[in-house]
Amino acid sequence: MRKQFDLTGSWLFQTDPLSQGLQLLWPVKGLPDSHPVEVPHIWQAEQEGMVHYCGDAWYAREIQVSAPATNQKIVLHFDAVDYQCQVWVNGRSAGQHEGGFSPFEFDITDLIIAHKPNQIIVKVHDPEDNTEIPIGKQGSWYTRISGIWQKVYLEYRDSLFVESVQITPDLAQSSIHVLFELNDVPTDPASLLCKVCPQDEPGTSVFQGTFELSNRSMEITLPISDMILWEPENPFLYQLELTVSDQQRQDRFLQTFGMREISHQNGQLLLNGKPLFIRGALEQGFYPDTIYTLPTDEAIVKEIQLAKQMGFNLLRKHIKAEIPRYLEWADRLGMLIWAEAPNYIKWTTQSKKRFERELFDMVKRDFNHPSIIIWSIYNEEWGLEWDLGTNKEKQDFLAQFYDRLKAYDPTRLICDNSGWAHVKTDINDYHRYFTAPEQIAAWEQDLDDYILQAPDRNFVPGIKAQKQPIIVSEFGVWGLPSVEKIKQHYGSYPWWFINQGDDTHRESFKQPALGLEKFQRYGLARIFGDFENLATHSQERMFRANKALIEEMRKRPEINGYVVTELSDIEWETNGWLDFFRNPKAGFEKLKDFNGALVILADHVMHNLWAGETQAWDVVISNHDGLSCQGSVQWQITGTDISGSFPVDIQGDLHLRFENAICFTAPSVPAAGFFDLQLTLIANGRVLAENHEELTVSPQNPVPAIPVSVQHTDETLAVKLKQNGLQIVASLDQAQVLLTDHLDQSALEYVQNGGKLIFLAEAGDSLAEKGFFSFRQLKAGEDWDRTSSFNYVDDRWFGDLPLKKEMGWEVDGIFPDYIIPFDRYSKPSKAGRPIFFNADSTIDQRSEVLSGYFQGWIGINGGSILRQQIGQGQLLVTTWRLASAYGVHPIGTQILNRMIAKMSSI
Repeated sequence: MRKQFDLTGSWLFQTDPLSQGLQLLWPVKGLPDSHPVEVPHIWQAEQEGMVHYCGDAWYAREIQVSAPATNQKIVLHFDAVDYQCQVWVNGRSAGQHEGGFSPFEFDITDLIIAHKPNQIIVKVHDPEDNTEIPIGKQGSWYTRISGIWQKVYLEYRDSLFVESVQITPDLAQSSIHVLFELNDVPTDPASLLCKVCPQDEPGTSVFQGTFELSNRSMEITLPISDMILWEPENPFLYQLELTVSDQQRQDRFLQTFGMREISHQNGQLLLNGKPLFIRGALEQGFYPDTIYTLPTDEAIVKEIQLAKQMGFNLLRKHIKAEIPRYLEWADRLGMLIWAEAPNYIKWTTQSKKRFERELFDMVKRDFNHPSIIIWSIYNEEWGLEWDLGTNKEKQDFLAQFYDRLKAYDPTRLICDNSGWAHVKTDINDYHRYFTAPEQIAAWEQDLDDYILQAPDRNFVPGIKAQKQPIIVSEFGVWGLPSVEKIKQHYGSYPWWFINQGDDTHRESFKQPALGLEKFQRYGLARIFGDFENLATHSQERMFRANKALIEEMRKRPEINGYVVTELSDIEWETNGWLDFFRNPKAGFEKLKDFNGALVILADHVMHNLWAGETQAWDVVISNHDGLSCQGSVQWQITGTDISGSFPVDIQGDLHLRFENAICFTAPSVPAAGFFDLQLTLIANGRVLAENHEELTVSPQNPVPAIPVSVQHTDETLAVKLKQNGLQIVASLDQAQVLLTDHLDQSALEYVQNGGKLIFLAEAGDSLAEKGFFSFRQLKAGEDWDRTSSFNYVDDRWFGDLPLKKEMGWEVDGIFPDYIIPFDRYSKPSKAGRPIFFNADSTIDQRSEVLSGYFQGWIGINGGSILRQQIGQGQLLVTTWRLASAYGVHPIGTQILNRMIAKMSSI
């Protein structure tokens, strides 16, 4: 029977930058200048001098063991070593292995000397050029990993043992099909004893039987009496015990499994035959100290439990073969897993061969985990070099790869190329990056016109969608973390504050160190006080955006689920719902309101209302678990006596819409202010779901009759200004303020001579006259970079107007489409080559930045409201969409009124 000895712990370690260890006979003589490390060991985690080290490194450990019994073997097992390794025992070769994610082992029976010190030497090679090996995001986006990074153990086994087991549940027949392989052909007579019991009740057998055994491999079917299904809400696990015996040898092998079936029909995912809607998070498996593994089982449990508390039912393990312990806990805790092979970069014959071997090793290792319901082959054509749509060779390769994988594992769904053009797939998934509120209309249009109405567009030309389930498997928005917490954890700024990715991730907005330097500029320190306050507002903006993006998908039940990017921050990439240390960000307690199984939400909401305006909004209930209940929906506008309720009878409906369920007239208010619509679903005295929408209500009060000259703008603006009480004058001599979208020389001379001018620059570079102002147009459609963006405003400059520093729903419809760039920037040409543009790098220092924009870690900066002293006068330039919204948008109207009043009084 098996007996295992853990070899994790203290080993000796030594780098070999000149690859001299073999020449100097280190496998025989030992390591001459080593130091102790703890295995599992990722040498980049040593930080000092090791973060960028590539090439050869050596490990050594001395062990003393007893002699194996007759017909026993001693096996040395590694769960994973990155990337290539050679192993010696007592100076003699035990074997070698290539592949950074897959387990391997060597029979060292003949190399061991019993009851004497035995020297194990491991040489690890991780090449600097890793473009042709499966790496995932290590080194390309984040810190590389190298070394003996997973568990190592020694195991005594009888010389006949179970090598692998694959268990396929058959729910229709209440049985399992078991395919197992032995390491050797058994000697007659040989037998196989099978026992199945609940994992938590090993003494309770649901099946027990004995079979004759004659071959190395065998497939048998075992009935499961009183079958209990594995489901996220009840992750029931069984344990299969196999005991193989022949004349002198015996081996006992244990394998857990769950009775679970995943399928799809007519665009609907089915888990155990019932509709499944995915609420997922991308999870990349990088960590602050250990880099690529969680240090303890408690840490794994905490992470999965936090994910469930936020409403998630699935984690997409992004281009990483996750460590076995994590998958075991996903099985136990009921977290679905979308597994994905680590990619390579360069398309070559050898890289494809390595990739396929690594992927099938992963599938073989993880075959019995009921939590895994989807395999991905590629992500966004990484490794296919981004020409899949036009390259027939790669299309054929991918279709054949799908067929081979499906033949090996027909029990799971397969995604051929996650997020981008599909060839042959069980899932039609999309990666679509928008932000909100700025792009909410574009997001709605994308969902309706691109994703739902044209699924064929997500396949290579000539291939049509076949009613595969539609999943938005990447989207999301950034929220900056607390830098103080980062410093407290590391004692200083960590190595990754200088981005560890390749040249494709060296932009300024991906550099935390640069962000800290830039915080003192662009009005940020004046508006937010310190970086911690900015981070809090950034997280609140992230919460607001993700809420809106998710709710639009949940209004559309044809979308079978979503996977947000991502569960936690990873080094410089801060779009996690948790920070890098797996601590919740702002708004954590409200995440289930829009991301839980049962969600109530309002539709057709107008966020900014005039007092006296009548509204009629729908209520939508998204019921992923098919809950049945009778109760009521109650709604209220906070701070008012406006409220209502209506009964609901939910009979397992997955999606319900109640049209015009919320009807009211916006209240009279003395001044503009923030309000909330509160929604609550109540049954049997219990709150089942609740949600809210942010609103403003504004009075239509006349403004002081300030003399204003309006030139070159749409003529309706002057009419609307006059209707609001402003005095429109033709002569600049009579005007206290000039409003124009035409900044020519005469306008500038007016300012230089003491005039006050508001330059309405919402049309950006399309303006006929704009002086020396240059504008950068923000991308209107899908754009990963823009999801890291942050619009901000000095709310104090506008007095008591309801404005959030991070600019929320109160400015929906008036967000700027252009900014005045503070940094160099680029945009792609129609030929695909980037065009680089200069910027006025000191304009922020010559201006008061009242509203601005940045991406990520305060990079790619710009202004959207600037005030400048020019000569004897004042110039206020704004790219907010105020002129076109005047008189219609309550907050936009008051902002322009306030600008006029402020400028006239300066």
